[in-house]
Amino acid sequence: MLRIANDGDKAVTIHNPGDYRPTEGWEFSREAYRVAALRSFHFLEMTLRADGSEIEPADIRTRADHLVGLPVALAPGANLQIHIPLHEFYDLMPGIEYSLALTYGDDSARVSAITQVRCP
Repeated sequence: MLRIANDGDKAVTIHNPGDYRPTEGWEFSREAYRVAALRSFHFLEMTLRADGSEIEPADIRTRADHLVGLPVALAPGANLQIHIPLHEFYDLMPGIEYSLALTYGDDSARVSAITQVRCP
């Protein structure tokens, strides 16, 4: 899960992650649909590495065009959460440690995070 928190004392504006609904016949989870839509707009970038080598994600794409929502304001102390089902985008191997880099937002506001992930 990508969690974006406003730890400041003023509201901040960030891209609206939307509530994109899968089209008929969608084979993956609703969370995967949302991630695919955000990636198609270039609002979400994911990079997964193992042993320093980048792993290519599955070619999961939405089958419809969506309207981009207006930015949302995050009040001080508020957070925005985006569930990212890695197992649907990558063939994760048990016992391997991965480095996951996520970047979310648009030209007006962008946040990034890097974390370590281990598949049980």
